[in-house]
Amino acid sequence: MPETKPPGRKRGRGADPTETKQSLVTAAFDTLLEEGFANTTARSIATRAACNQAAIYYHFGGIEPLLLESLKASSQRRLDRYEQALTEHLELPALVTKLAELYEEDRIIGHLGVLTELTGGIAASPSLREGIDEATQPWLTFVERQVEQAAKDVPFGAMIPAADLADLVFSLVIGLEMRNKIDGRTDRADRLFKLAGLAAALLPTS
Repeated sequence: MPETKPPGRKRGRGADPTETKQSLVTAAFDTLLEEGFANTTARSIATRAACNQAAIYYHFGGIEPLLLESLKASSQRRLDRYEQALTEHLELPALVTKLAELYEEDRIIGHLGVLTELTGGIAASPSLREGIDEATQPWLTFVERQVEQAAKDVPFGAMIPAADLADLVFSLVIGLEMRNKIDGRTDRADRLFKLAGLAAALLPTS
C-alpha cells in the first residue's frame, strides 16, 4: 500500500500551482487505491493533498478529469518502465518471464488497482469511458508491437493477428484483476504466466 504523508498546512493563495496539481494527482491515485472509487470524493482527495477542494475544480475542472489524470500519469510511468525493460529482443520464454516481473510491479505499485477501480466506476459514471480508453490505447499499441516482435521467432508468425491478440491480452489482464477483487486472490496471474512460459518453451522457433 503506497505511503501517504499526513495532512499538513493546507495550500492556499501563494502555493505553487505545479506542486498543487501534482499533489492532487498523487492524492487521487492513492485515494482510489486505498478507498475505492465509491469513496473517492473531492473532500477525501483534497484532505489527502492538504489543499482546498476548490483547487480540484480550478486545476482540473472537476473530480473525474482529476481521476483520469491520475490514471494517465501512472499509465505513462508504467509504459516507460516496460519500454525501458524490453529494449532488447528476447526469445519467448525470457519475454514471458520479464513480463511476469513487470506485471508484479504493476500490482505492487497499485497501477492495476487504480485502473480496475476506474473501470468499475464506468457503470456509475459513463463519462469515464473515453478517458480510460485514451489512457489505455498506448498499451494496446505497445502489446501489439511486442506480439509482432515475438512472432518473428515462431513458424508462420506473420499470420498471427497482432492487433487482435493485443486486445485479448489486455482484456485478460483487466478481467483477471476484476476477478481477484471478488475473492482477494492474487495467484491467478502467477499460474497464468507459468502456463504461458511452458507454452513458449514448447513452441518451435524459426
